[in-house]
Amino acid sequence: MSGTLKILLLFLFLPQLGCSHFLYLSRLGWHQSFVTFRSVPVQEVLEDGFLEEESRKKIELVQAVKRFGEERLGLKRTENYTKYFDTDRPVLYLLTASEKDRLRLYQWDFPIIGRVTYKSIFTLKEAEKEKADLERKGLDTYLQQAAAYSTLGWLKDPIFSSMLVWDEPTLVNVILHEMVHATIYFKGETALNEQLATFIGNQGALLFLTEKYGSASKEVALATAYQEDEFLFARWIEEAYKTLSDFYDRPISREEKLRRRQEVFKSIQERFIEMQGNFKTSCYKGFERIKLNNAVLLAHRTYLGRMDRFEDFYLKLGKDLRKVVEFFKELKSSKDKNVLTAFKE
Repeated sequence: MSGTLKILLLFLFLPQLGCSHFLYLSRLGWHQSFVTFRSVPVQEVLEDGFLEEESRKKIELVQAVKRFGEERLGLKRTENYTKYFDTDRPVLYLLTASEKDRLRLYQWDFPIIGRVTYKSIFTLKEAEKEKADLERKGLDTYLQQAAAYSTLGWLKDPIFSSMLVWDEPTLVNVILHEMVHATIYFKGETALNEQLATFIGNQGALLFLTEKYGSASKEVALATAYQEDEFLFARWIEEAYKTLSDFYDRPISREEKLRRRQEVFKSIQERFIEMQGNFKTSCYKGFERIKLNNAVLLAHRTYLGRMDRFEDFYLKLGKDLRKVVEFFKELKSSKDKNVLTAFKE
């Protein structure tokens, strides 16, 4: 089925939605159509010769990662990354919201993908407007630029020109992360989807780079440093989550919680500043300047929460990443809610 037809089929369902969903999905559909129709086949880009050699090598790297993911890890074969889209701005913005007096994420409910705990928005103007609307409702918010995104196999996800400035470990990781989304997606399970993709992206990047450059290479060393920093950051997130959970569970009024929570956030931020010297890369540089709230912490926990579950499972399967992929593919097909619930817990 062509990308054009898939977009048209999606719009057939829009009149069944509420007005706000209709407008949002209309804008999302328009922007996605623009990306789809303005994307150029990768082969044409490589043959035109207008890209610098470094960018050409990055595009070829993406093709190699795609083959690796499909052939070695068992990820879904798609026509993703066979096209190129030139852009001079972020490809997407992600908006997360949360209640102020408890750690509960705001959820959006959409056709096909179900409930999700973030909203994808293509333009900064629209994202800031939505953010302001949620804040007027009394919610914490957090707006991020997205490195990439997946249409879950519905359309041909292109290589965005903005990806080509990343170092190799980051590029490999993100491509595998998005390939996981196109392969395995549990409806209504945002955290599980993102954490699974994060884990496979991390481990898959290490495996790919080790095979390509060798275990003693600078590329593997950098990928390892990124992961160690991520584990350190994830531990801080979990500590912050527990601290806030304990605070919000106190038998005090909502007004008192809102008044005193800034003291809690200050202590959490101070702990982050104290551990900054332990980071090996600059991936979390500047995070100490972000004003913390529930949405900020929960947004990052969505990707990094309880990563130990996946590590333990990976070890049980003999560090065979393909077996991890196959297990979750089978779990998705079986729709075994008991196994899914057990793994989530």
